[in-house]
Amino acid sequence: MKGKRYLLAGLLLSNLSLYAQQQVAADYLGRFDGQLAPVMINHQKQWLHLSGAVLVDKLENQGYFKTIVAVKHNAYGAINSAGKIIAPFKYDEVSLADEKDDRDSSKNYCFVITRLNGKYGAADTLGNEICPPIYAQVETLTPHVLKMKKDGRWGWIEIKTGKVLQAPLYEDAGKSYVRDYTIEIKKAGKAGLAAEDGSIIVPAEYESFNYLSSNNTYFGFTSKGKTGVMDHDGHIVVPADYDKCSQGPADDIFAVTRGNKTGFVDAHGKTLLPLQYTEAALMGTVMKVSIGGKYGVVNSAGKEIIPAQYSEIKAVNTEGREIYGALVVTAPGSTIAPQSAVPAVFLVSNATGTGVFDAAGKQLLPFTYSRINPFSWQNRLYLAAEQQGKTGILAADGKVILPVAYDGLVSGYSSSYSYLDDLAGANKADYLAFSKADRLGVFNAATGKEMLPARYDWIQWQNPELLYLRNGDTTSLADKTGKIIRGGKQYGFFTAVDTNRIVETKYNNDGTTTCTLTDIAGNVLYSSNKWEFKDDRATRLLMPESAKRRNAQFNSGLLKIWGAYNGSRSNLFLDTNGKEVVFDDYSFVGDFWNGLALAGKDIGPEQTLYGIINRNKEIIYPIVAEDINNLENRLLVKKGKLRGLITREGKVLLPLEYSEISGFYGAPFFKVGRNNKYGVTDTLGNIILPVEFDDINYREDNKLFVVTREGKEGIAGINGKMIIPAIYDEMETNQGYERNVFPLLVKQGEWYFYVDAQGKPFPYKSKKKKGYDD
Repeated sequence: MKGKRYLLAGLLLSNLSLYAQQQVAADYLGRFDGQLAPVMINHQKQWLHLSGAVLVDKLENQGYFKTIVAVKHNAYGAINSAGKIIAPFKYDEVSLADEKDDRDSSKNYCFVITRLNGKYGAADTLGNEICPPIYAQVETLTPHVLKMKKDGRWGWIEIKTGKVLQAPLYEDAGKSYVRDYTIEIKKAGKAGLAAEDGSIIVPAEYESFNYLSSNNTYFGFTSKGKTGVMDHDGHIVVPADYDKCSQGPADDIFAVTRGNKTGFVDAHGKTLLPLQYTEAALMGTVMKVSIGGKYGVVNSAGKEIIPAQYSEIKAVNTEGREIYGALVVTAPGSTIAPQSAVPAVFLVSNATGTGVFDAAGKQLLPFTYSRINPFSWQNRLYLAAEQQGKTGILAADGKVILPVAYDGLVSGYSSSYSYLDDLAGANKADYLAFSKADRLGVFNAATGKEMLPARYDWIQWQNPELLYLRNGDTTSLADKTGKIIRGGKQYGFFTAVDTNRIVETKYNNDGTTTCTLTDIAGNVLYSSNKWEFKDDRATRLLMPESAKRRNAQFNSGLLKIWGAYNGSRSNLFLDTNGKEVVFDDYSFVGDFWNGLALAGKDIGPEQTLYGIINRNKEIIYPIVAEDINNLENRLLVKKGKLRGLITREGKVLLPLEYSEISGFYGAPFFKVGRNNKYGVTDTLGNIILPVEFDDINYREDNKLFVVTREGKEGIAGINGKMIIPAIYDEMETNQGYERNVFPLLVKQGEWYFYVDAQGKPFPYKSKKKKGYDD
C-alpha cells in the first residue's frame, strides 16, 4: 500500500511538471492574504484573485460576500467570489452595495453600481446587468429593489430580474422604517407608502410616518400637523387628532398626546385611559405613567394596575434585572415578548419606604423597607430587603425566606468567612448562608427556619447529608438539619467520607495524631495513630474531572489508608464496617473508583510496575507500566521508551508500541510516533493517518492536518485522505482572516506556484517568492 501511495505521488508530480511547462513565468509570487495575492508579471505589480483567473492592478473594495471592486488598466470593474468578472473593467467607477444580516438572511443582498460617462447602472453577482448605465443616480432601496433617478424623478428596479417595477415618477423614494419591504415615496411634497411591486399602500397625501409596532402591524402618520395610526394595510384606525402617537405597552395599544396630556387608545380607536398623564415611558411590556410627579403603571391591556400616586416605581424581571425602555423582539417576525421584558414584580416607593407589588399590580409587601435589591440565585428571583440596617430575603411572591435580621448573604470565599455548597446536592437552592457580626450561619428556605446559627467562619458541605463547620481553631460536623453530630473539637477536624461515615483527626498532647473512623452515632469502627488521614489525599487518576475536587471518600465500599505504618502498607483499605482489607499481591493500590484502582508491584529497589485491578483483585490492565499519567481524559501508559493509551476502565486504545503519544490541543485526535515517524488516531484509537510522516500539525480553524514526509509538505483531511500530496519543498497557506488555507503558495524544485483545494496549479510560476522589500 505504501508503494502505491508513493507511485501516486510520482504521477502527480509528473502531471504537475507537465502543467508547469504551460505556466506563465512571473518575476515573483506572494502569499495569498484573503482574496488576493501580490504578484509581479513583466515587471508590473499586480494582484491575483484566489480563483487564479483574474489579475488586477489595485484593490478598491471588498464586500461581505467576497465580491471585489478593483482597478485594471485605469478602469474599474468587479469580480465575484468564484473569480467571474461581473462588471468588466471599463467603468469610471464601481461601488459595492451589499448587506449581511446574521439574524435574518432575507434581508441580505449584494450587487454593484457602475458609472460610465456620468451615468449609472448596476450588475448582480452573477454578472447579469440589472440596468445599463443610463441613469443620473442608482442607489440601494430595499433588499429586493434598487432605486434609479432619471429626469429628476425616482423609480425602482427588481435586483433579481432587472425588471422596472416603478418607472421614475417620484420626487424621492426611500426605505420605509415603519413597515418591512416598503418604500416611502414623495410626490408634490407629500409622503406615501408603496410596495416593492409599485402598488400604492398609502397615497402620497401625508406629511410623515413614524414607527409604532415592533411587528409592523401598525404605524403612525401625520396630517395637517396632527398624528394618528394606520394598520399594516394603510387603513386609518386612529384619526389624526393628536399632537403625538407613540408605541404603547402592547402592539395594538398606543399612547396618544394632546396639549401635554397623554392617554391610551386601542387599535379600534377606543379610548382606554383618558388624556390625564404628564409622562408615559415604556418598561418592557408595561408603561410607567405619571401625574403631577407621581408614578403608576399601565399594563399591556391598557389598564392602570398601579395608580399614579407613588414617588418611584421600578419593574423587575425574573432575572432580577430592572427593565428599561421598549421591549425587543428577538426573532424575525416574532410577536412574543422575551421574558427579560416582562415584569415579575414592581418595587414601589413612597415617602415611608419601599414595598413590593406583583405583576398584576397587587401589593404584596407594605412600604416598610428602606431599600429592596432584586437578584437571581439558583435561577430564582429573590429580593434582598433592608430595614434598620439589617437584611433579609424575600421570594418574588413576597414570602419571607430569610427574616430581616442579618448583615447579608454569603456565597463562596471572602477575607472573613467562606461558604462552600458545591456538594450540597439537589436541594442546594434551599440553603442560604448569611452573615451576622462577622460570623456565618445557614437558613433553610424550605422549612423557613434557621438551620445553623451565625457562629462560624467556615461552612462547607462535604456531601448532601453533612456539613463541616469551623470557628477559629475549633471544628465540628452537622447534619443537613443543623444538628451538631460532632462538635467543639479543638486542634483537630472531622471529614465526612460517606453520607454515614466520618473520620475524626485528633492531635494528641504527645505530638502524635490519631485518626478514627466512626458511624453517624459515634460508634468507633477503626482507630490508629499510624494512619495519616488527609481529606485531600487520594489517587485521582481514574476519577472523572468532576469527582477530582471532592474530599477523600469511600468508593466501591473501600477507603484507602494512607501513610499507615510509615507508608509500609500502601495496599491497606478499610471497608464500611472498619475492617481492614489488604491487597497482599501488590505493594501499592490507589483509591478505587467504579470498582477499579491503580495497582503497583515492586520488581526491584525503587522500581515499581503499575496496572489496573478491580475490587475482586482481578487484573484489568496488566501490571507492566513504569508510569501512568492522564492525557486528554485518557491514560498514557509508559514502559521504557514505549507509550500506549488506555481508558480509565483499562480498555486498550493504543498498544504499548509507540515512542510518542500526544494530544492536539482541543481536538479529538492524538499524534502518535514510532521510529521518528508520526501518524494520527482518533480518541478511540482508530488510525486516521498512518505512522509515516516526519511531522504533523493540526489546524483547528480549518480542520486540516499539515504534514511533512521526507522533507516534503502536504495537507490531509480529518478523514485521513490526502488533499494535497506531500510533494512540495515549501508550502504557505492563505493568511486571510477567514477559515480558508487555500490557495497555497508552494515550491517544487526551483519553481514557486499556487495550487487550489483540489491540488490544481494556477497558470503562474516564478523562481522567486515575494520578499519584504519587494
